[in-house]
Amino acid sequence: MQETEFIYVCCQRGAEPVLKAELEREHPELRLAFSRPGFVTFKLTTPYPKNFVLRSTFARAYGWSMGRCSGEEGDALSRQVVELIGNAAFDQMHVWERDAAVPGHAGFEPFPTELAQCAGDLLLSAVNEKRDRPLALNRMASPDQTVLDVVLVEPNQWWVGWHVAGTIPARWVGGVPPLVRDDEITSRAYYKLAEACAWSQFPLRKGDLVLELGSSPGGASEFLLEQGTSVFAVDPAPLDPEIAEHPKLMHLQMRSKDVRKKDVAGSRWLVADLNVAPNYTLDTVEDFVSNQHLHLRGMILTLKLTKWELAATLGECRERVKAWGFDIVKTRQLAFNRREVCLVAIRDRMDLRSQRR
Repeated sequence: MQETEFIYVCCQRGAEPVLKAELEREHPELRLAFSRPGFVTFKLTTPYPKNFVLRSTFARAYGWSMGRCSGEEGDALSRQVVELIGNAAFDQMHVWERDAAVPGHAGFEPFPTELAQCAGDLLLSAVNEKRDRPLALNRMASPDQTVLDVVLVEPNQWWVGWHVAGTIPARWVGGVPPLVRDDEITSRAYYKLAEACAWSQFPLRKGDLVLELGSSPGGASEFLLEQGTSVFAVDPAPLDPEIAEHPKLMHLQMRSKDVRKKDVAGSRWLVADLNVAPNYTLDTVEDFVSNQHLHLRGMILTLKLTKWELAATLGECRERVKAWGFDIVKTRQLAFNRREVCLVAIRDRMDLRSQRR
């Protein structure tokens, strides 16, 4: 596959300024080319390997940009895509829309859209017409497969690119995990924690004891209980009755700072989603991490960006957590995050290797 001079990056709608600032700092070889809410392209000033990895918290999906197709008819757009990709070889095809809103706002979630499905069906027929090996549409890619990307930036403007599925999120369509459920969840925290575990391959195991700070109304607890773990759920607000009555959950109806550490001894993992600025979340968590009664192996923290300027402090947050003795510390703005990011910390990387096996 021939690399191009341009790459595309998808992010949360509204996060473009912090994404641009982050890439300017981490990748000064990139030059801004095109920008729309949730979709940005950059021109390279130095060569990249075909399976490049961006050092970015806010890039949800990215790859090589081959150009855009414009038109009012789906069939005509599909023919333009076929002409643009030529005889290039791909293993999969992913088609998705950029976010219509911030996740969680007015009921919006970054699930597959009807428009993307219709466009994908048209493209599938057109692209596969002259191929000996037909492509599959919107399936999770296998590791290191080459994926054809078509991003519907507008209904009449499709951007075409490709990427190598070298990371977990790069295997998902548009960097969004396939978490659609038929039954209702307690709260959006369910999706956030499910995505965090899938992205980071967090080594939760059946029978583990998890300490959760900021539990109400119980979405994250619901996910943890489904994994077969036991939960200390800490929150002064009530939980959903069905969650609160679960035999493997103990609700400590109090503030996090009032919890006696010896009462939650034996907790292996910590999950925290508190409605405070990142430094206050870390202050609260440090009180547990440093306590002699607790020997935490890893954490999943939601860091609220009460203002976008706090994105500039994420490097300091990672370094602070590393100083507590965690081997692996990384951040990502999840597809199901709002104006917040997820920080995952693992004390011993051998736990992660064991999970991967």
